[in-house]
Amino acid sequence: MDQADVLIVGGGIIGLAIAIELRQQGATVKVVSRDFAAAASHAAAGMLAPRAERLSGPMLDLCLRSLALYPEWSRKLEELTGQGTGYWPCGILAPTVGAVLPDRAKCEESREDREDGGDREGVGSGLCLSGDAIRQYQPGLSEAVQAGYWFAEDAQVDNRLLVNALRIAAQEMGIELQDGVSVEAFLQENKQITGVLTSAGRQQAGHYVLAAGAWSSELLPVPITPRKGQMAAVRQPDNVIHPLRRVLFGDNIYIVPRRDGRIVLGATSEDVGFLPHNTPAGVTQLLSEAVRLYPAIANYPLQECWWGFRPASPDELPILGPSPCHNLTLATGHYRNGILLAPITAKLLAQAITNPQNSDLLLNSFSWKRFHLPTTQSSPSPPPSPSPHSPTTHPPMQLTSPPPHLPTSPPPTQDILTIAGRQFTSRLMTGSGKFDNFDVMRQSLAASGSQIVTVAVRRVHTNAPGHEGLAEALDWGKIWMLPNTAGCATADEAIRVARLGREMAKLLGQEDNNFVKLEVIPDAKYLLPDPIGTLQAAEQLIKEGFAVLPYINADPLLAKRLEEAGCATVMPLGSPIGSGQGVRNAANIRIIVENANVPVVVDAGIGTPSEAAESMELGADALLINTAIAKANDPVAMGRAMGLATEAGRLAYIAGRIPVKAYASASSPLTGMITADERKG
Repeated sequence: MDQADVLIVGGGIIGLAIAIELRQQGATVKVVSRDFAAAASHAAAGMLAPRAERLSGPMLDLCLRSLALYPEWSRKLEELTGQGTGYWPCGILAPTVGAVLPDRAKCEESREDREDGGDREGVGSGLCLSGDAIRQYQPGLSEAVQAGYWFAEDAQVDNRLLVNALRIAAQEMGIELQDGVSVEAFLQENKQITGVLTSAGRQQAGHYVLAAGAWSSELLPVPITPRKGQMAAVRQPDNVIHPLRRVLFGDNIYIVPRRDGRIVLGATSEDVGFLPHNTPAGVTQLLSEAVRLYPAIANYPLQECWWGFRPASPDELPILGPSPCHNLTLATGHYRNGILLAPITAKLLAQAITNPQNSDLLLNSFSWKRFHLPTTQSSPSPPPSPSPHSPTTHPPMQLTSPPPHLPTSPPPTQDILTIAGRQFTSRLMTGSGKFDNFDVMRQSLAASGSQIVTVAVRRVHTNAPGHEGLAEALDWGKIWMLPNTAGCATADEAIRVARLGREMAKLLGQEDNNFVKLEVIPDAKYLLPDPIGTLQAAEQLIKEGFAVLPYINADPLLAKRLEEAGCATVMPLGSPIGSGQGVRNAANIRIIVENANVPVVVDAGIGTPSEAAESMELGADALLINTAIAKANDPVAMGRAMGLATEAGRLAYIAGRIPVKAYASASSPLTGMITADERKG
């Protein structure tokens, strides 16, 4: 096939649905996937439950529109492929376990809403049921079930059958499906994607779609993290007197019966990265919750256990529509509603790609920009209202152990540093030079918690004093190498050394490492970076597929130019390298932070932990510290102190400091004080 009009990265239900919609509109489409079977859509339960989920606002609008498309959408797929999809408008029961009963006022409100045709906030569309009534809808429920809701318009689909039908439809429509092909990077220039680097070579298209689910942040700095879900299935015997016919949506479990007798149980929600496999704790939790709701399941044969990774954004809403690159569309972060949202995602994004002037305004509520607004502004898309599975009120099933001591206030679990699609939990980068010996270096870096260590490529290659054996001194299976171009006085030198650094990283086992800390420093006395040479070298290295982290003066205009050129971060100095003067240009760094859409890393000059915390409180995303640790009286203790200071400064920035006032403000209330007259009485 010639160059496609659209190349879609990701072969799950979202990518396939978009591909088919675009093909129906006449576009030539290519879908690239490293493993079609690994997509989250294979591991779902297939509930179509916008009302049972108690969604609200734009998310409810999006889900209801998608649910309305399902009957015709699935029918056309079945006619085209001759394959079933398992679409079943069966309704969903949401039992209430324990003493919590549906509020009478809400039940009356829901009745009036139905009579008036109102149906906007999820609960209002559910029919309130007493304990006796809900057992008429589904016999065999636990005695602990006191009441519940019936959502007649919710449905289910067999997600595995659906994905199979979509793949067959795509093949029959002439869509090129490339399975087993890994996308390694998007090539960018002037806010345009110029191609993708894949395990099968470079590929190009007119337009690109990122639909890689939980793996999206490996390719672009979108705030998507994997949320592992373990699931199980049991087989309902044929001779059951009162078989399970209704989907049960419980507080910590959903039970989805298929027409063929299979019953799907789900799902845990675990923030464990891409940790694979089912665990005894996870499966036990599923089964115990299922039996608690529907006791007969205890005697059904266990048929299968599996797991998958849902793509979760910080607000658990999808990221849809245009991206910072003009020819790249985002379709990720669907979290627990990927199956439900497939038809509407395909329809809206195909329209936005082929006819951008007429894009649906609903997409604005799911733009990536909501994560880049100042924290004092409201997000254009509010989070879902409380639901039985909402982490804000009824936490989903978590595989965690009780804390060994009283809880403190840890950093937000979603506070991940993402650089060029790679995620790090530590925001402190460290250097590898100036230590007395390798043993002290290893202990100091471990104490700091740093996950990124910079290495001077030229000095390692030439075995400069103090650098002999440095490349082999660290465990690069646990630390991400950041090769740097220290010692380069011109752009050409820096480009050549960067290429050597990439090859050095490969030799040490980091095959996919394209990072480079770019330093162009002709000034031997003050070690100040050359802005012109840095920009020239950055532009060339970006064309060659590097993730460039440029070391610069705290110049807001230069920082913006480098970001626009495609740099992965900007790294303004706090003060001259190794000077220990602290942050001498806080005002400029604040401006850089305010205008940046890439991570800002304060590099050079920090001498004490208090200065590290100060830099993070300015809003920096990370720090790079070397001399202050390596030349301290106790480098190991200083490494730990710098790690703690970085974390404290970040947490303080997120928390927000109190306003500075010119006058005092008492912290104790003035009301309720005993007066002199009261004392006399």
